[in-house]
Amino acid sequence: MNYGGNMRLTRMIVLSLLLILPSAIFAAENIRKITVTGKSEIVVEAHYAIIQLNIRHVKKEMIQSHNELLKTISELTGELKDTGLSDTDIKKSLVLQGQEYSWEDNSQVLKGYFSECFIELNVKDINKLDEVYKALANYRSVSIIGTEFRRNDEFEVRKTEFEKALHAARKKAEYMANALNAKIGKVYSIQEASADDSFAVNTYSRLSEKGAPESKSGYGSIQVTAIAVVEFELE
Repeated sequence: MNYGGNMRLTRMIVLSLLLILPSAIFAAENIRKITVTGKSEIVVEAHYAIIQLNIRHVKKEMIQSHNELLKTISELTGELKDTGLSDTDIKKSLVLQGQEYSWEDNSQVLKGYFSECFIELNVKDINKLDEVYKALANYRSVSIIGTEFRRNDEFEVRKTEFEKALHAARKKAEYMANALNAKIGKVYSIQEASADDSFAVNTYSRLSEKGAPESKSGYGSIQVTAIAVVEFELE
């Protein structure tokens, strides 16, 4: 076997790599890059709303608070169905019960026993929101925790805004490259700037008071913000 010939071939390959790699590394280190941020934002009308609330009763006896709670749930459910909500639109938690205390003279005093339930309402028709609020207002034991406005096509809205953010990033990069007498080349990386799914979604009502256009329904709107961070090569 020709061991000497194989050794000479190996040395030649190693020597070639030693000559090529430094120049490749040097070229990579000298590639000019630019990183820009693009942003797009839109306010759109909400299609439906999700309301979180709880019902709480406190009585001297546990059975009394429990019975009052069941009565309120039954009556409220009937009123909500009259507004158009179905059983599947009204999600109830398990009943929670316990002792109710208050502070008197720097000490805890047992005032009775509470029974409470958390409920989530899915108001599919945003125009029914006023009727639902009126039904809830009839009960002193009902507390609204929060209302969240949503859209049926929210994913598509978010996707469109992110595409706009990417376009904005490219336009900004072109402007900056022109100032450097250069042109943008290939894209090295794209990152989504927000911590969740790259879209910050804020929901609120009465937008006209915040300087944004009021929704047609007059109830709620969604603000969708997309941010893209893009790294380009400079040519």
